[in-house]
Formats: sequence, structure tokens, C-alpha cells
Amino acid sequence: MTDEPPVWARRTGTDRLDWATGKPDPGPSETEEGPPPGQPGAGRTAANRSLLLVAAVGFLAALTGGVAGGTVVAIVKDDSSAPLSATSPGENRTTAATRVDITSAISDAAATGRASVVRIESERRTGGQQITDVGSGVVIDAAGHIVTNAHVVLGTSSLRVFLADGTERQAFLIGHDAPFTDIAVLQIGLDGPPPLPVGDSSALQPGETVIAVGNPLSDFAGSVTVGVISGVNRVQVFDGVRNDDLIQTDAALNNGNSGGALLNLAGQFVGMPTAVLRESSSGLPVEGIGFAIPSNRLVAIAGEIIARGGALPRPSLGIDHADLTPEAAVRAGLPPGTGGAVVTAVNEGGPAGMAGIQPGYVVTRVGDYEVSFDEPLLNALMPHDPEQTVTVYLARNGQTIETRVRLGRRS
Repeated sequence: MTDEPPVWARRTGTDRLDWATGKPDPGPSETEEGPPPGQPGAGRTAANRSLLLVAAVGFLAALTGGVAGGTVVAIVKDDSSAPLSATSPGENRTTAATRVDITSAISDAAATGRASVVRIESERRTGGQQITDVGSGVVIDAAGHIVTNAHVVLGTSSLRVFLADGTERQAFLIGHDAPFTDIAVLQIGLDGPPPLPVGDSSALQPGETVIAVGNPLSDFAGSVTVGVISGVNRVQVFDGVRNDDLIQTDAALNNGNSGGALLNLAGQFVGMPTAVLRESSSGLPVEGIGFAIPSNRLVAIAGEIIARGGALPRPSLGIDHADLTPEAAVRAGLPPGTGGAVVTAVNEGGPAGMAGIQPGYVVTRVGDYEVSFDEPLLNALMPHDPEQTVTVYLARNGQTIETRVRLGRRS
């Protein structure tokens, strides 16, 4: 037992990218305003010049390639030969050149990403059936280390990695950081794809163009989608852990994109898609809200896993638990507004069991860290070290219990 996440926080879909949130909506959604409507013409032309105007507009539209959002200008002389023009031809050329530059940057970044993003196929047994899942991974160094989401590779009976050219390579799981972070590291050895350059995720700005590269729905290897940074430092609870630094994007993400790459226009790896919201807490459909782990946190944890040759040392109480919702906390007899995590099972001989903690107890505090609706138990455990002795506060039948626990190491 490894301090499992709460039962209400669940992933759905083949690679468990999708999320149906069990918590209240985070607040009113932000809407983006479209561009202002075009300005009307400065005046009417004479009837005998109408055909000339139509021909001129058609010619210029064809010349500019019909670029969406671009400005088409018709210059028509009146009787005084005074030109009527919204913008100059030089400004049109500048706009077109800018759009070509952006398109070229997206294409170049996508080519860089596709060369370094791999397809991960896994098999797991669920309900007596053998299920094949597909996810993605990113090559991050010349030694062939691949970083991916932990939920892509954990609980699997076999793993296969396919490079962009279709070549299959044997992969080994070096280590992971679940359930504390959704990060795992594989290795395929030398002579693999080029590592993907890493960018500074802290420099991302809302509205910035980003490109997602991954392997959605098993059939669309190396798919590229484009969107913007919708927000940074988003706070969401996934797998029983509160994340404070998530990147929000509207780039299209589907099952199979998990573990792939989110790139900036320079072709740098700035985030890893990890979850998509598909419906609100009230069951309403949600579109265009995806989340990625920022590269700065991702690379730091992956680097430590590689340096250690295995998982990071993380603490454990040796229990299964469920973080309480406000409604469940009231049913558990806790004062209104009080959160906690109910112990659902105890590992015999583990830290909690040795301290006398039993199923049904509610953990309300670990050392100096309170367990609340916004601070799940795993977040309260995270600052501590394995083997560290801490005071754990519990609630049972309306009473508060304090006990000293020597934390174990997560398995």
C-alpha cells in the first residue's frame, strides 16, 4: 500500500488522459474576444464603376492568397482622382510576411518535435482482459533517456517504444515519481533519436503560440496540433496531488498525447501534456482545456531519477486513503470546513500500523502541514523525508488523536 490517491479523482480513457472533475468548478471561465469587425468603405462609387471595384477586389484577394484575417484593399479613384485606401500595399506585404514566418516557425518546430517524440505501446490486464494502451514519450538526452507520464507506463505487463521512423526499440523503466508527480523515465540506449531541446517554461506568456506533438488514438502517430498558452501556474488536483504550476493550453489533446511534447515556436520542449478536462463537476461538456507539466519541474525531477538510477526517495504512511470532499467530511463527523483523508486500509507492519492507526481514522495533519480540501494528504507528506519521525493528527468518533509516526519509503 502506497498512500493511494482518493477514489473520486479518476482518469478515464485508454491512457487515462481524460479527466472528469469531482471538485467544484474553479470559477468563471475566461473568454477571449475576437478581432474587431472590419471598417465599412469610405463611400459609394458611381454605378458605372461597380464592376471595376468587384474585379479589383477579386484580383487582390487572389494575390494575397485569401489569408484569413488579412486585409484586402481596393483602390478606386473618384472624379477627383483621390485614392481611397485603408492600408498601404507595403503594410499588406508586411502582414503576409509575418504570417509566413509564423507558419514556417510552426512547421520547423513540429519537425524538430516529431523527430524526438516516440510512441509508447503498453499492455495491462484489466478485469480479466488484456488491454493495449498508447502514449507518447520525449527523448531528452544523447544516452536515450525518455521522459513520459507515469500513468502511461505504470501497471503495465509490457512496454514497446517506436521511433518516428517506425523502428521498434527495447525500453527499460529507470524510475518514476508517482503518485507525487506524474513523471517517469525510460531508456532505450545509445544511437536513438536526437534529444529535444529544452526551453524555459517560466518564460511562457498567455496567448503565446504552442505546438503539441504526440500519438493520439493509436492511429495518428506524430500528430501535430497548434494552440496558445491559455494560462500559467494553474492549480489542479490530479491523482490525489495538488499541482500549482500547470500550463493550460487549448491545443487539441487526445488519448495518446500523454507524455508527449508541448513546444514553443523555437522548437523547444516547454511542457508535457498530462490531462484534459472533458466535463465540469455538473456534467457539462468542456472543450479546449488541457494541462501540461512545465518543463522546468519535469526536467529537474527526471534528472534526479536518472542520477539516482531509480525513483526519488518519497515518504509513506503505509496506508490506502481517500481525501474527503466537504460533504464526506461532514458525514465523517468533522467540524464544518475541516478537511482530511480517511484511512481505508493499513499495511500490516508499516509505519501507520506500527503507530496504531486503523482503517476509519481521518488524518487531519502531518507535522506542520494541515490536510484540507485544498491540501491533499500526499501534498502534506511531500515535504518530509523517509525515516523522518513526525506527529500525525487524526480524528476518530469526534475525538482528536496524536501519534508519532516514523515515515517509511514509498514502494
